[in-house]
Amino acid sequence: MSVQDKKRLKRTICLKDEIEDYVKHLGLDEKMQELRMLSLWQECVGDSISKYSKPQYIKQKKLFVSVENAAWRYELSIRKEEIISRLNESLKKINKHTAIKEIVFI
Repeated sequence: MSVQDKKRLKRTICLKDEIEDYVKHLGLDEKMQELRMLSLWQECVGDSISKYSKPQYIKQKKLFVSVENAAWRYELSIRKEEIISRLNESLKKINKHTAIKEIVFI
């Protein structure tokens, strides 16, 4: 249904739904979800860890995170399962179909 068709219906249209449809039409919905997921990093790991690590990108349900040094890489690898669990719990609020299966510290 085109925008003109929707105007002719003379009913209220939810702008949020229209924007989501447009983003899907452009093929940007997956990228938007990825950005939302990356923004959850600090919330899920806390300030001290996020100070020394930064999520870079997600590929095939793997989250790639740059880490400042080997000591932090080791510490985060020990906490990997806990971090994945926290991230996935937060992600459920955004999208039930998206989940992180693995974290790669680089």
